[in-house]
Formats: sequence, C-alpha cells, structure tokens
Amino acid sequence: MQTEPELSAWTAQEISLIQTVELFQLKPIILKKAESRFERLREPISRFCKESNIAFPEATDFTKGQIARGENHKGFPYISYDLPQKFSKTEFYTFRALFWWGHYLGFSLILKGNKLAQYTNNLMTSSSDEIWNKAYYSTSPWEWGLDDGNFKSISKTDPKLIAGDIEESGCLKLFQYYPVNDPGFADLNWEQLGLEAFKAFSSITR
Repeated sequence: MQTEPELSAWTAQEISLIQTVELFQLKPIILKKAESRFERLREPISRFCKESNIAFPEATDFTKGQIARGENHKGFPYISYDLPQKFSKTEFYTFRALFWWGHYLGFSLILKGNKLAQYTNNLMTSSSDEIWNKAYYSTSPWEWGLDDGNFKSISKTDPKLIAGDIEESGCLKLFQYYPVNDPGFADLNWEQLGLEAFKAFSSITR
C-alpha cells in the first residue's frame, strides 16, 4: 500500500512572512521610484552624447533609450535602462543602469565590435587612473551576480590580464555598483552617479 509523503512543517519564519503584506503593497511604489530615477538620466546623458566626440556605431540610439522590467533575475525583480544603446550580432555600445532588488544599483558600459581592440588599449593605458579605483570589468555581458567571479577590479588587475580576458571573450563590460544595504543608499543621486559613470567609462571610446 502506497503512503503519501510526509509534509514538511512550516517554520516560524515562513509563517511570519506569510502574514506580511507590506512588501507586496509597497513593491509597485518602490519599482516606480526606481524607474522614475532612471528616466531622469535620459536628458543629461543624451545631451552629453551629442556634445561629446564619441564615434558611436551606426544606428546607436542616444536620444530615447529603453526601460526593461523583470520579475525574476535569479529570483529577484529588476529594472534596467539602456541609453545610449546599440545591440547587434556583431556590435554592442550600450550604457545600462540597473536596479536589482536586494542587490544593488549598478552602471555599466557594454562594448563589442571592430573597435574593441582600440577600447582595450585605451583601458590598459589608463587603468591606473583614479576613475577606475572603484570600477570593475567583466567579459560576461549578461551576467550580473557579484559572487560568481564575473567582475574583476580594474585598478587591481594586471593590464595584460585584462587585455587577454577581453581578447578571448570578444566583449568588455565596465561596471560600478552601489549596494542596497549601504547606509547611504537612500541618499544616492542616481542621475549624477549615472552621468559620472558614463563619462568615465566612455572615455576609453573617444
């Protein structure tokens, strides 16, 4: 005779969470605030793109941008904003602002294409500059976890190793982040930080 498998008991933490409704009531408000902060990036970044001497790839959008929303990046909601943006099979030039629930606010510049060697050389020669002290690089354009070895410190990594990683993968992602559990997170100026990050990262593409 077949018996039903024994059910696991509820834990005190699970029961407490089942009774918690505030998270789901506030979640739409929190995500809307994040989205509004990203929308404020559009004007200053678009203006900088037009006034800079960056040679953007053909058909790069640096006026409109794109907001993306998701509920389950490794179990957590997120909002991202891309501007400027150019994605094709052979070429990337995209600056992404990312709010990942429970993790961080992050800014990245994702690069791929026939100018990648030039960008790499520019990064190698400037890797000791102060602007890279809190910046990281990755060769995985779609990976965002901090604990999976995806990101390496630019200022603390041998430039030749950086160049080798980029050459092997054919892609470069520059990255800077601000953890949500940092005491100063609530006071961050997303517009200012985003513009500063784009100016710093795009310096290797001019």
